[in-house]
Amino acid sequence: METSMIRQKARENLTNNWGLSIGVAAVACLLGGLMVGASFIPEVRYSWNLRYPEWNRLFEGFRISFGQSVLGFASFILGGVLQLGYARFLLKQHDGRSPEFNDLFSQFDRFGAGFAQAFLRSLYTFLWMLLLIVPGIIASLSYAMTPFIMEENPGLTASEAISRSKQLMDGHKMDLFILRLTFLGWDILCILTLNLGHIALNPYKNAAEAVFYRQITAQKRYEI
Repeated sequence: METSMIRQKARENLTNNWGLSIGVAAVACLLGGLMVGASFIPEVRYSWNLRYPEWNRLFEGFRISFGQSVLGFASFILGGVLQLGYARFLLKQHDGRSPEFNDLFSQFDRFGAGFAQAFLRSLYTFLWMLLLIVPGIIASLSYAMTPFIMEENPGLTASEAISRSKQLMDGHKMDLFILRLTFLGWDILCILTLNLGHIALNPYKNAAEAVFYRQITAQKRYEI
C-alpha cells in the first residue's frame, strides 16, 4: 500500500471520530503515551507581580522547571502503559470496533510490561545513537510496532515484543520512514502555530501508524 493510500485510509478511520481522537491524543501527548507525534503545548511564560524583578525572574524559572520536571517524571512512569492503551484505541478505530476514551487507560493491569517496553526501546535506541545518528533512527523504526504487538499479544514480555517488532519491520523500515516523512510539511506548519496544529495532526499520524501496522502484518501472514 502506497503512503498516499495509507494516509487516505487513516483519514477514513478518523471520519466521525475526530473529536474523540483529538481528545485521546491530547491526553496521551500530555502523559507521554503518544505513539508518534510532537507536543502541542506552547511555551508558557509566567508573570508574577513581585516587587523586585530579579526575584520575579528567579521564582518564575523555578516554577517552570518544577512543572516541567513533574510532567517529565509522570511521562516517564506512565508513558509506556499508556502507549499500550493508545495502541488498543488505534486498532479498534482502524477495525471499526467502536473505540472509547477509556481504552487509553485500559492496560494498567500490565503496568510493568508497558513501562519495560518503553524503557527498553528508549535504552536500545540511545545505545545505537552512541554509534551514529543513522543506526539510532534505524533502531527506533525497528522497535516502532512494539506497542501494537504487545496490545494484541498480552502474553509477550517486552523483550519478546521488541524482537517481534524487529522481525515484522524487516524490509519495511524504509517504508515507515517515508510514511513519517510525508508529514514533515504539516509538522513545519504546526511549528508556526506554536505547535497547536499538532492537536489535529497527532491523531492523523497515529492513525496512519495503525494502518501501516495492519498492512505489514497482513503482508507477513500472506508471505508465510
